[in-house]
Amino acid sequence: MPPIRDPRQTRALASPVRQEILDAIEGSGPCTVAQVAEHLARPADGLYFHVRALEKAGLLRRTGETGEGRSRAGVFDVPGRPVRLDYAGGGRTRTRRLGPVLDCLLRLARRDTARALASGDAVVDGPARDLWVARVRGRVSQRDLERINALLAECMGIVRDARCDDGGQPIALAFALTPQTPERRPPRDRPKTKPQTRSQS
Repeated sequence: MPPIRDPRQTRALASPVRQEILDAIEGSGPCTVAQVAEHLARPADGLYFHVRALEKAGLLRRTGETGEGRSRAGVFDVPGRPVRLDYAGGGRTRTRRLGPVLDCLLRLARRDTARALASGDAVVDGPARDLWVARVRGRVSQRDLERINALLAECMGIVRDARCDDGGQPIALAFALTPQTPERRPPRDRPKTKPQTRSQS
């Protein structure tokens, strides 16, 4: 699937529920709405509106049906994998296009973190930790930056492509890699000087 750039599609993604639906279908493969609801532990009735919106935007497609009679249900899939945003462009146009979607992703990460902390079951250290929120800042070389991107892409691929036959551990991975721009400081007010007066001799 080509990177998502269409403003209509990015607007459709500015919803945590729709992000979750896409994540579930991208990770699990073609699903009915009932199966998506099971993945997300949400009532199916609340998902149909969002599935239709994603289908209308071209982010989901109906690939078939399952069941018979009243039990018939549409099967939906993403148009291609991976589903990813196009960051091309710049300035205010890019901010308006991507800002709400990225904010939505970060809201989901905050929600997931809060739920994990509240559950009391999160593993917070050791090799099997499943909750880790951190921030580090530094200056890296171009080579270091390329390695960071490769490692992040590898981690995303591990989670996205995981197929654990025994059920496995449900997990979500979110991160924010951002360049640090110098802070703009307001110019300091120059000290006021008293006008000099010439002394008369």
